[in-house]
Amino acid sequence: MGVRYVLMLVLGVAGALVLAQQFHLGTAATAVTVLLSLASAYIAWEAYRADRAEAATVDLDAVAGQLAAAVRNQWDHEAAVRRVNDPYPLPVAWEAADDHLAEPWHLLADIARAWPGGPPCDPARWPQHAAGLAGRDAEIGEVFSDKVPTRRLVVLGEPGAGKSVLLIRLLQDLVVRRANHDPVPVLFSLASWNPRQPLRSWMAAQLRRTHPGLRAPVPAPVGPSATPANTPADLAGALLDAGRILPLLDGFDELPPALHAVALDALNRALPARQPLVLASRAASYRAVLTHPGWSASTAPPSYS
Repeated sequence: MGVRYVLMLVLGVAGALVLAQQFHLGTAATAVTVLLSLASAYIAWEAYRADRAEAATVDLDAVAGQLAAAVRNQWDHEAAVRRVNDPYPLPVAWEAADDHLAEPWHLLADIARAWPGGPPCDPARWPQHAAGLAGRDAEIGEVFSDKVPTRRLVVLGEPGAGKSVLLIRLLQDLVVRRANHDPVPVLFSLASWNPRQPLRSWMAAQLRRTHPGLRAPVPAPVGPSATPANTPADLAGALLDAGRILPLLDGFDELPPALHAVALDALNRALPARQPLVLASRAASYRAVLTHPGWSASTAPPSYS
C-alpha cells in the first residue's frame, strides 16, 4: 500500500513534466501542473496515513462487549454444571463482618466521595451503616453495584458456606446489568498466583488462557505522538490497562499461608483506588493476615461474610 502511494507521487510529477513539454506549457503553467499533481499525491498519502491510524486503534468497547458475552455463556454453563439453580436456587445469605475486619463505614463513604469525578454510585443509595448491606441470594448484584461506596469488598465464610456460589451469582448479575463502558467481571482463582508475580501479568495470562481471542496483538500506534513502548502487547493487556476488567478473586485462602500478607499487600498496591474488586476467602485466613504483626488493616478492603 505504501509503495503504491509513493509511486503515485513519482508518476504524478513525471506525468506533469511530460504534459508540459508535449503541450509547450510555460514555466508557471508547469509549476501549477506539478503542484496540482503533488496535491493529489498528498491527499492519497494522507488517506493512507488515515487508514493506518484507523487500523492502529482498538475498539475496546467492542472487545469488552465480546468478552462479556463469552463470560456470560461460560458461567451460565458452569452454573448449570454445578447445579446452582437445580432443582432450586441454592440459598446464600450474608451480613457485615466484625468491625475489626473492615474500615469504618463513614471513612469508606468519605473516601468514595473524595474521588476525582465523584463516587462510582449514587450516595443516596448507600446505607447509613455497614449492617445495611445484609441480604441474600440475587440481591448481591444490587448490594455491590449500588450500596458499597468504593465497590471493593471481601467475601468471608467457612468451607461450604457458599462463597463461590455468591461470586458466580454476582458475576452473572454484573454481566446482565453491565453498560457499554462498564468493566467486564471476570472470575479468577488465586490458587495459581505467585504473589511475587505482578498481579496484572498474572491476570493477563489467565485471560489469554481462558479467552484465546484476547491474545490478538494490539497494532502499534501511528503518528508523531505514538509511544509503542507503552502499548500493551495484546487485547488482554489493553483491557487491563484501560480498567475494563472487574476482578472477582476467589480462593485467597488457597495461597500458602506464609504469603497471605504479601498477597494482600500486592493486591492493594497493584489495583488503583477506583478499581472495583471482590476478594473471597475463608474467614480464618483473612483474619490471620489482619492480625499479623506489622500489618495495617487500613490498607485492606471492607469485609462482609
